[in-house]
Amino acid sequence: MFNSLKPRIQSILARLSSPKGSTFQKLITVIPLLIAAVVLGYLVYQQRELLFAQTWRFRWDALVISFLIFSLALLIAALTWAWIMNSVGQRVSYLRHIRYYCISNLSKRIPGTVWYIANRAQLYKEQGISRRITSLASGLELAVFILSGVLVSALFAIPIVLQYRFSLWVLALILAAGVIFLHPAVVKRVFSALNIEAPAIQYRNLLGWILAYSVVWALGGIVLYAFSAALTPIPIRNISYVIGSWVFVGVLSTAFFFSPSNFGVTEVGLSLLLSNIMPAPTAVVITIITRIGLIIYELFWALVLYGIKVPAGKQ
Repeated sequence: MFNSLKPRIQSILARLSSPKGSTFQKLITVIPLLIAAVVLGYLVYQQRELLFAQTWRFRWDALVISFLIFSLALLIAALTWAWIMNSVGQRVSYLRHIRYYCISNLSKRIPGTVWYIANRAQLYKEQGISRRITSLASGLELAVFILSGVLVSALFAIPIVLQYRFSLWVLALILAAGVIFLHPAVVKRVFSALNIEAPAIQYRNLLGWILAYSVVWALGGIVLYAFSAALTPIPIRNISYVIGSWVFVGVLSTAFFFSPSNFGVTEVGLSLLLSNIMPAPTAVVITIITRIGLIIYELFWALVLYGIKVPAGKQ
């Protein structure tokens, strides 16, 4: 299994280290990393006494809960992706959809977020499915993901929006853009313009996708709360605020989707928001530990599913 995985990893690393990238591209990848490091470092330095005075209480049960909830969220997201692909006429087994989703999901951690779409398209190409279809389905998925994030923000993050005087019109515009893009008539026109035959997207499917991803957003916030509880005591009454922080920062970070690197946006945003309910250094540590933990969880499921043999053929 690992021998067959090695060429794919080497290919990704080769593309990332390619000298073809301009100096400007390298700079706009590195600069956000440096800015994030400076901001996070300042937060820690500003209250370094609190960090050293903090009594860290590691809880394995909370860590196990974080893994189980993450696994549930990943399963729901993968099944929703399978539902989207099958709805545009590319019916393969659900297990294969889930396998491709989890493997390509690791590419989101590579600088330049769109890598995962390219990786996903390559995986489906091996099944004879056009890259254009996979890319368009990924666009639908992204629109649903953002739209559901805005809706969940309306439930959990309004206090955060008001506290930081963030304009509600921005969220309203994102919501309106998502509704327009996902309108069945608009989706049909996009597919027709690209000479791709696809069945009409029904409203019940759209509502199902939005509901599913809303659950994924909420579960992601609960995972963050579980990581927090694994390191330091945090009252259960704060879980709503943690979910709101997770979703709000997640929606904002999608603005950097096409940038070479969005690393730092989530880390800085979450650290600042969580510092309202815990010392800033503790918030930074929890944010970084959460990111590392999520990568480990994603890698675990990607390797598990990579090793599972999926029967050839379509569903």
